[in-house]
Amino acid sequence: MGNKKDINLLPEEYRFASSRPSSDKRKDDGGIKEVGNSIKGLMDIISSKVSSLQNEKAKGSNLNLSKGLKDNITENTSQNSEKPTGLLYSLKKARLKNLEDILNLDKKDLVVSSKFNYVYCTDFGKVVIIDKDSEGHAKTVTIKEADNISVKTIKFHNAHPFLYPKYDERSLPGQIIHMSKNEIWYMADSEAIIVTFHNDSPNFLKISLGNLKQPSNIKAVLNYIECHKFLYQNNKIKTLLLEERKVNTDDIIRVQSHYALYKEDSSIYRVLLFDELKNVSNEFTLTELPNVNEEAWDVLFTNDIFEYVKENGYSFSNFRQDNDYIEYWQNIGSKSVCVMRCKI
Repeated sequence: MGNKKDINLLPEEYRFASSRPSSDKRKDDGGIKEVGNSIKGLMDIISSKVSSLQNEKAKGSNLNLSKGLKDNITENTSQNSEKPTGLLYSLKKARLKNLEDILNLDKKDLVVSSKFNYVYCTDFGKVVIIDKDSEGHAKTVTIKEADNISVKTIKFHNAHPFLYPKYDERSLPGQIIHMSKNEIWYMADSEAIIVTFHNDSPNFLKISLGNLKQPSNIKAVLNYIECHKFLYQNNKIKTLLLEERKVNTDDIIRVQSHYALYKEDSSIYRVLLFDELKNVSNEFTLTELPNVNEEAWDVLFTNDIFEYVKENGYSFSNFRQDNDYIEYWQNIGSKSVCVMRCKI
């Protein structure tokens, strides 16, 4: 075993089944169902062979084999990388470490390291296969726990991984502009496509960017898409803003389930506060927006804060942000005193 460059516990017919780069993507969706039995067979074979190695190690009957396996993994990593340096290698390393963390894996669980994939087996019998793309970055992960097998698509924002149910990306634009736990946003020249997931099923929402005034301003693009997505998903607020109030979507600065903030004219902003039924419970105007970030607006523009501010004669424009806190300072005598502070 010491002379092998790639450590692979898989039989030849399974070895590259899940990781071989494919020029033909036409069976991407149906392929999951088609090769389901093959994946299960592959997982069972890995589980069996890894379990055998672990039993031998536990019994102390094959310590040399265990040591040889670890040496070969180290040797394989070294030979494949040829002592790589630089930002790309550091990024790959950081991505793999973060991916291991969210999958609850440890380096000691690694039993296969090859050009195409990593295979892990935990002490509890969970088997994880991380397949790589042509550049060596993690692409998909197959997880087997007991009789349950799941396949996830891996996406990274810098070094932070996101795991999504398997979905067809063939017709989607190449540029990803936003990722969160249950959403991924793609953008082309004239439209954005939001992919959301419900019970592991993808839903696709297309949003036209034809009327976007600042296509090169990524913050404006994200806010535009977020606004349209929210209005699409909340018909009552959409009717209120676009039909009853005649608000232009370009003038909507931020809209959430409990408030909407939009520009009424060149110098006036209007805030609508909603109750649980999405009815307007309070509204007011501002000539200057609070000097805090958008997440802080979400805290400030609530019915409770509004009533407190009104009762005490405070001004929303005087709120300031201190890291994760919103503060209101007031001059009392000769001193400036923080009279209100709340966490964002």
